[in-house]
Amino acid sequence: MNKPITCAAALLFAQCCGPPLLAQPAAADMLAATSRRSAAAGAILELPREAPAEQLRAILTLIDLGEADAAAVLWKTLAEQNLDADTQAALVGQFGTARFLTLNGQDVDQFGGARAFVESCLQAAANRVRDPARLSRLIRQLNDPSDTVRRAARVDLAASSTAGATACLESLARATEKSVRANLLLTLADMRPEVDPMLLAVLADGRGQVRRDVAELAGHVQLFEAVPWLAAIVVSPESNPAVVSAAQGALTKLALSLPTAAEARSVIRNEIIRLEAGVVASPRPPAAIDSWWSFDGATGKLTARELSADTRQLLATNRIARLLLQLPNPVAEDRQLALIYTYQAAHELGQPPSGEVQRRLHELSSAEVNTALAGALAKNSMAAARALISLLGSRADPMALSGGGAHATPLARALVHADRQLRFSALQAVMQIAPAQTFAGASGVPKALWYFATGAGQPQAVVGAGVASTADDWAAQLRGHGYDASPAATGRQAITAAIASTRLKLLLLDSDVGQPRLREVVFQLRSSPRTARMPVAVLCSTENLSRARRIAKYDAWLIAVPRPHSSEAMQSVVDQLTEMAGGDDPPAQRLAQAKQALWWIAELLETGHPYDELLRDSHLLAQTVYVPELTEAALRALARVGTAGSQKLLVDLVSASGQSIEARRLAALALASSVKQAGKLLTSHEIRLQYDRYNASEAASGETQAVLGQVLDILEQK
Repeated sequence: MNKPITCAAALLFAQCCGPPLLAQPAAADMLAATSRRSAAAGAILELPREAPAEQLRAILTLIDLGEADAAAVLWKTLAEQNLDADTQAALVGQFGTARFLTLNGQDVDQFGGARAFVESCLQAAANRVRDPARLSRLIRQLNDPSDTVRRAARVDLAASSTAGATACLESLARATEKSVRANLLLTLADMRPEVDPMLLAVLADGRGQVRRDVAELAGHVQLFEAVPWLAAIVVSPESNPAVVSAAQGALTKLALSLPTAAEARSVIRNEIIRLEAGVVASPRPPAAIDSWWSFDGATGKLTARELSADTRQLLATNRIARLLLQLPNPVAEDRQLALIYTYQAAHELGQPPSGEVQRRLHELSSAEVNTALAGALAKNSMAAARALISLLGSRADPMALSGGGAHATPLARALVHADRQLRFSALQAVMQIAPAQTFAGASGVPKALWYFATGAGQPQAVVGAGVASTADDWAAQLRGHGYDASPAATGRQAITAAIASTRLKLLLLDSDVGQPRLREVVFQLRSSPRTARMPVAVLCSTENLSRARRIAKYDAWLIAVPRPHSSEAMQSVVDQLTEMAGGDDPPAQRLAQAKQALWWIAELLETGHPYDELLRDSHLLAQTVYVPELTEAALRALARVGTAGSQKLLVDLVSASGQSIEARRLAALALASSVKQAGKLLTSHEIRLQYDRYNASEAASGETQAVLGQVLDILEQK
């Protein structure tokens, strides 16, 4: 048995083997005392500690023995050394990540800088694992004549995780020699399940030899997730014979029979149903944020993007749906489904769909595009729906609106959809088609036109509460947050105000709202297209919070929160509703849509239209004509409306001293057009009032007198 070392021996040992710090009396005394108290610790302290690895081993062992004070003395020596990245990475490789993290749990005063040291070492190890030069060297060693070298390279590559799997697959895409490819495949087989999503990416978008090799590997490693691709390859009329042969062999290894085209379609459709339902096939539970792998068949490169679980589910469904296009003579339903997911996925990734997809889309008839649009709307795939609507508009085919007979086509139904951008796309398409005859759902056109014409300006909020003072208080808070807020003292008033608003962004309801009660208010709001997807916050009293949350459980656009008693609490409610709505429409976009809608209204009034209800809401022009950016477009429409109300609005604008002289002149010209078209519709009292206004302008500018005189000239004409 080793005898405890004396203080003098400890000091001599420190001078010979340890850094100068241990020569300090306090440090030497500490180590000597530790050695006397613990034979095991003394044995550790007797070992050489010249190399960083030897020092770290002593530190970690002392911590395990409960001798943290002694370990801290040794740590101070190690901490002062400026270790390079290679040394740090080697330490992690030697001791392992879990063992290394022992330092993180120590007292920060005793082990100052330990956490930064651990982070630096782990980062160095990660960089070493991902080092392209190292990975390339290991991949070359896979073909070394020595079996020992090849085995060691496979082990090191498997330990390099994602980086090694990526390098191997990209090398496989470039490899041509059979023996090289075989060694790469053997290495990849040891990398499961890490490599599985990469293999699926190569099967989806790979070409030629690499797709053949991965198909063969899928059968060898029993990758059942690859079955839809293998089945599609087997029956596809355009598949490479070598790839087909590999896919057939893989299915055989998976103990599956070779499918017919109908069976392959069934496999693919079932997989789509599984993905849409969110059923997890992988044994590893999906993470909230994880990597999505894609493969570029032209360059042979793999790329990963960190995406949410919902986005990965969409992209996975799109990847499977695209297989439907590879089947012999895909039916219209399959083509439509594939196109819907392709456009939705392209939107999610912020990139246009491929030229091949767009070509297939243009091959569909207008009736088929409308059917695809119905499917996109049913799946709530707004990006795909907008793309389909845009195609229908560009064709200017009246059958896109009248093809449904007595029933409104999907394009016509989109005119009253709850999604604002989709609704505007539908309106734009209808204006491009310019139907000469009415059609089922045509009443949605004037509704959409006036909805967008009055949609510019400050976003609106409606607040409904059972007590008027409470509604007023919450509305005042919302005004402080930038909303044009309207209080409502009953549930009925809240419903009416919400449905009537064209600028509504938020809806707040007190849990104690009455006439009718909360459930009925929510039901009626969800029954209207305008508010079907409007974010609603139920502000609850303590006793009603659980009841409101039960309602929210079945309504994805509703939240139940305690009543806000401060501006900060109200801001929190606003933030939650804004996030639920997916952000706000930019004011500039709303303004541009309003201007475009007004020009469309004016154009329809000038050229003729099949919309009997277009003039019903013409009084809404009063909300737009005083907006400087919309005045010109609104006046063009007012010139053609030809009603008593429109002429009164025009003479009032001409007489408004607060308006620019240019706007007043345009109003006078619009009045002249209106009178010429419809005659003078003003009452005698309104005409006398105009004379009074002219007489009262004696002190006004000459421009004002001229424009007021112009109005009188118009009114005096027979």
